[in-house]
Amino acid sequence: MKILPIAAPSSTVVYSMTLPNELWLSIFEYLPSQSLRNVVLISKSFHAIATRLLYKHLILTSPTSFVTAYSALSSIQPSPRALLLGISPLVERTVEQLKEAVAIVSLAEPDDWTPIPLNRQTNRYRFFQIKDAYQPRFLADATVYDNLLTQVASFTSLRQLVFRGMLLPRDLHSILRDLPHLRDLAVVHCTVHFAGVYIDVDHTSLKLQSLTLLDIRAVFPSNDDDTNPRNPRTRLRMLARVPTIRTLTYDHTVWLHRVFTSSSPPPPLTALDIKFPIHKDRPRAPPGFISFLESLPSLRTLILRNHVPALSLLPSALPALCAISAPLSAISSICSGRKIVKLDIRDEVVLTPLYQAFVEVHSHLSRVQELSLFVGDWDDEVVLAIVARFPNLTKLQVRYARGAPSEDTILGMGSRTLYALPHLVSAHIFCIPLLPPPESLHEARKRDDDTVYGAPGIGDTYFESMHDIDAVTDTLMDIVRSLQQLPFSQNISVDFMDEQEPRTSEPFDDYTRELIIAWNRTCPELRTVQLHPGWVWRRADCIDHWAARPCESGIWGDVFG
Repeated sequence: MKILPIAAPSSTVVYSMTLPNELWLSIFEYLPSQSLRNVVLISKSFHAIATRLLYKHLILTSPTSFVTAYSALSSIQPSPRALLLGISPLVERTVEQLKEAVAIVSLAEPDDWTPIPLNRQTNRYRFFQIKDAYQPRFLADATVYDNLLTQVASFTSLRQLVFRGMLLPRDLHSILRDLPHLRDLAVVHCTVHFAGVYIDVDHTSLKLQSLTLLDIRAVFPSNDDDTNPRNPRTRLRMLARVPTIRTLTYDHTVWLHRVFTSSSPPPPLTALDIKFPIHKDRPRAPPGFISFLESLPSLRTLILRNHVPALSLLPSALPALCAISAPLSAISSICSGRKIVKLDIRDEVVLTPLYQAFVEVHSHLSRVQELSLFVGDWDDEVVLAIVARFPNLTKLQVRYARGAPSEDTILGMGSRTLYALPHLVSAHIFCIPLLPPPESLHEARKRDDDTVYGAPGIGDTYFESMHDIDAVTDTLMDIVRSLQQLPFSQNISVDFMDEQEPRTSEPFDDYTRELIIAWNRTCPELRTVQLHPGWVWRRADCIDHWAARPCESGIWGDVFG
C-alpha cells in the first residue's frame, strides 16, 4: 500500500490510499451481488475488478434475458466459471416439456414476442391440469438459440455447467468437449433430444470430477433401451464412464449403475448420491445395484434418498466407506462391518426400531463422530440412547416435529447426558416445521420424500453462488452505456446495499442463554448449540460468552455438511 500526499489549498495535508487490484479483489469477494453491482458503477478501475466477480457465476433461464444482455455478455472478461442454462429452442416435433410455451423470442427485440399457434398446444392431456415448474413459457427461435450455444462455447473457462428445465442441445457432447476446464456437470429436469444422425461419442478427453443426472425425460420413453448406443438417453448415461469422475449423483430416471459391467467398471468414485423413487412398494434393490456398490472400493460417502430396501452387501464391500446418509431401513445392512464416522438417518424414525438398530450395529458405530436424525415425536430417552451408543460424538443433531423437551430437561441435559460425550463441540436439538404433503405429481417429483424431515435436498449445494442474469441485466447495460460519461475526476459516493433482509433479534435471548450456561461446567468443549431453527449460540472457547447468531445453513446446521 502506498500513501501519497496531495497538495491542498490549506496547510492541511490530505492523504490518498491506493491498493493493488489483487487486494481490492479479495475485499470485493466478501460483498453480496447487490453491493457488487454498486461497486462496478464507481469507476473504471472498480468496474474492471468487480465485474470478474459479479459475472463469475451466471444464470440464463429465459431467452428474453439472454437477448437483453447479448451484446454485453461477449465483453465479460474473464469469462464465467459457472453457468446455469435453461433455454429451449422451438422444435417442430412434439415435446412434452415444451407444451406450455406461449411465445417465441427473437433477437430483434427482447420484448417483441411471437405467439405460438394454438394448434401446437393440443394434446396436453395429463400435463394440462398439473403445473410443471420446469415447462418453459418462452422459447428461443433458431437464431437466438444458435447464438446462445455459440456464447456458451466461448466460455472456455467454465468449471461448472448446469442444464436445468430445458430440451438438451442436440450437439451436447460436442459442447462438452469444447470446454477443457469443465469439472462439474449437472443435468436436471431436462428432456434429451431426438435421436438424429449417430455420432460415436468418446468422453475420454473430458476431465469431469462430478456428474449429476436427475429427472431425465425422453421424447419416446417406451423406446428407452439401456444397451442401444444410438438412444439419446443412453448416450447421456455414458458420461458416467468418464474416468476422472469422483462424485456421482443420479435418480431412478437414469439408473446410471446400469452402464457399468465387469468389462467396463465404474471410475474410482469417492462420493455417491442416489435418489430412489418415493413409492415404498419396492421390496428389492434395482437390478445390478448391489453389484455396483460392491465394485466401489474407494467410496467414502454414500447418500441414499427416499425409500431404500435393505441392502445385502458382501462383508468385504465398501471398505473405505466412512459417511452414510440413508433411511433407517438401510442403515443396519450398510453400517454392519464398516467403520462409519458420519451417520445421518434421513427419514422419520420410530424409537423402538431405532433402538433396535443401534443394538444391532453398536460395535460398528462406536467410531461415529457426527450423528443426525429425525425422531418425529420428542422423547427424553433418545438423548440417553445416543450417549450410550456413540461415545465419540463431536457433532450431534436431533430434529423433532411434535412435543418438546421441558425446561428441566434442557437445564439438566449437560449434567445428566451430554457430559458423557467429552469430545462434543456441536449440539443441534430443535423442532422443525413439517411441509404439507405434495398436491401434485410434479411437486412430488421435485421433492425428496426425506427433505420433509429436515434432511438436505439434492439442490441445496447448487446455485448458491450463481447470479441470475435477469436481476443484473439492467445494471450491466447501464455500465456499457455510461462508463465513458462517468465524472471520474469527482468524488463518487455509492451506498453499499446488502441484499439480505435484516433479521430481527433472536426471540429467546435471555431465556436460552441461561439454559445453555448451565451446560458450561460439564461440557467445556461445547462451542455451538442450536435449540431453535434458524439460530445458533456460539462461543470461541470455554471462558467466552455465548452469543446468538443466525444459522447460515438453515435448519440443517453443520452436521454431515
